[in-house]
Amino acid sequence: MDKVKEALKQNTAILDPYAAMVPVFIDLSAKADVNPGLILGGVGSVALLILMILQGWTILVTAITVLYPAVHSIRAIESNDGGDDDKVWLTYWMVFGVFNVAETFLGFIFYFIPYWDWIRLALFIWLLLPNFNGAKTIYDGFIRSLIANNKNHIKKWIEMTTSAASGVQAQAMAEAQKAASDPTLLAKGLNMANQVQSEVKAAVGEETVQEAENTANGVDQ
Repeated sequence: MDKVKEALKQNTAILDPYAAMVPVFIDLSAKADVNPGLILGGVGSVALLILMILQGWTILVTAITVLYPAVHSIRAIESNDGGDDDKVWLTYWMVFGVFNVAETFLGFIFYFIPYWDWIRLALFIWLLLPNFNGAKTIYDGFIRSLIANNKNHIKKWIEMTTSAASGVQAQAMAEAQKAASDPTLLAKGLNMANQVQSEVKAAVGEETVQEAENTANGVDQ
């Protein structure tokens, strides 16, 4: 038992400085006669287990389809070997983006497909593994021709979207400046405050309000 406790202490010693910041962990470690890092590690393990039970599939899919490619993309950016690894991962992210756009608008159709979650995961594994190089296959066979045949429409759509966004921004700025420089807003606010005060006086009675005001004046004096 002592050997197990000593091994746990050595493996969780790195967590001791962080656990020492929480008084509860210090008290629990003193009562259990263990290092605070072990308590923090135990709490973290339980939290991770609960998270895996509740969101395990989502975490797994995110790790495979986003985190794994992200790590390799960073390595490709930082590498100076002049290889095509950066092109490989740029192609993957291009296909990933197109697929997410399609899933945004057609996801309700995809989820009618039996075992769609497993099919989706297998598809992404096929896309990113270098043994299959599926992203390049999809890009060369479908996306490149789609972009080439519709580049004028895509350019027009981008211009329309940019123009619409600029118009909305300009209108919002104009409305904000108008509201800031409109002196009638202050008058409207004062009128509303007077109206609320009148309604309160009518509800509780003029005499009660007057007595309260006299009492407050007496206290101030």
